[in-house]
Amino acid sequence: MYCIDCGNEIPEARLEFFPDTDYCVDCTDKHAEPVVARMIYNHKTAGEVFIAKGKENCRILDREYTRAR
Repeated sequence: MYCIDCGNEIPEARLEFFPDTDYCVDCTDKHAEPVVARMIYNHKTAGEVFIAKGKENCRILDREYTRAR
């Protein structure tokens, strides 16, 4: 099986682990949805973990994280 983006052959080990993959290891990051997790402290001792998926949500969470620091 070959990568859809670059045309390189996908290694057997990757195909065994991800049998339905269409991308090689180098190209998979281009198509993966970004995920960001931040610990935001709202009070002196309490903190919450926020997880965001998608470019816009990650941008918003990063902005809130910088404000909370």
